Amino acid sequence: MKNFKLQTSIKFVLSAFAIIMAIAVLWINSTVISNLREGNRRQIEKIAEYYSKELSDSEKLDYTYFADVILPVLHNFEFPIIITNEINDDPNVDFLPPINIDIKEKIDSQEYKDEVYRLIKQMDENFIPYEITGDDGSGQGSQVVYHKIHYGDQDIIRTIALLPYLNFGFAILFITIAAFGIQLIRINERNSIYAGMAKETAHQLGTPISSLMGWVELLRERMLIKKRNKILSSMKNDLARLSEISDRFSKIGSKVNLKTVNLKSLLEKVTMYMSERLPKSSKTKIVLRLKNNTNLMGDAVLLSWAFENLIKNSIDATNPETGIIELRLLNTNSTISVFFKDNGKGIKRKNWNNIFRPGFSTKKRGWGLGLSLTQRIIEDIHKGTIIVTDSSKDGTTIKITFNK
Repeated sequence: MKNFKLQTSIKFVLSAFAIIMAIAVLWINSTVISNLREGNRRQIEKIAEYYSKELSDSEKLDYTYFADVILPVLHNFEFPIIITNEINDDPNVDFLPPINIDIKEKIDSQEYKDEVYRLIKQMDENFIPYEITGDDGSGQGSQVVYHKIHYGDQDIIRTIALLPYLNFGFAILFITIAAFGIQLIRINERNSIYAGMAKETAHQLGTPISSLMGWVELLRERMLIKKRNKILSSMKNDLARLSEISDRFSKIGSKVNLKTVNLKSLLEKVTMYMSERLPKSSKTKIVLRLKNNTNLMGDAVLLSWAFENLIKNSIDATNPETGIIELRLLNTNSTISVFFKDNGKGIKRKNWNNIFRPGFSTKKRGWGLGLSLTQRIIEDIHKGTIIVTDSSKDGTTIKITFNK
């Protein structure tokens, strides 16, 4: 459940990031395009104002001045320009050769003129043409429009305008790939859990089953009644253990009814069970430091399983000759904490969170499910937390916290 929530959060963050990036790029593109267009407009405006002012002088009405002074300036601009003649001595020519525009048709052909008219119409739909006005030469101070300057976007603006669409496409592709990757991780994790559950079941059932087979072999022999009764008692305990294991696995994934659990008694029971199953050659000690009785709303079967997994990992991490595992209970006004401390080989800092991930294990024969199930029991079922608070070559401390 926690991993599912984390993956959902990652998807949300990635989607939000992609959307924010797309909006930011769109805003930047819009700003750049607006600035470029405003620059173009100001340049045309200045030329139109300057030439209109010059045309107020009747001595400069000839085309020579326009061709020698104004046109060279316009040719220095980078955006497309078409200048139309509103007053022209030659009725067959109503526009000047386009600037920064490449037209494939022949200049004298009708197709060429049609293409120019089309471009003029397209430019005027996006930008208002600037009029170059001047004295009409009547001596009455009347003004007349001599030329119109039509202009459009340069190639770089058209290229920049396409970027938002490319960015949205990349954003969608990024989200799709990320979602697909997360889905693959979920599938692999689920497969790992299923495989681990099967192995964990076999492992959990293996010990009591092996024990029962041993008892059966002993019963086949002729033994005293007193010894048989002892064996039967042990077999009964192993059968009870099998029933408990079955109960544990049946509760994983099912709705659990929480009841009042005495943590001190439960920890004592778990410690006794684990101590009895230590190898006879092992000198590992499990020490309890439990002061007060502490009750908790929980499931005793699942909590026992979680505590056993932690003790089992500590046993595996410690030296059988010098191993010490300490369990400490801390009760505050708002929380109950259980500390599992050992003097084992420790966990690398980078793996403090990884040890709770399904499939992760530092053991050669491990399948990395015990601590994952422990985390699920503590955090998902009992709404607590489990973290590694300290780990070094001198040992590891894991802290479980429950809210009251």
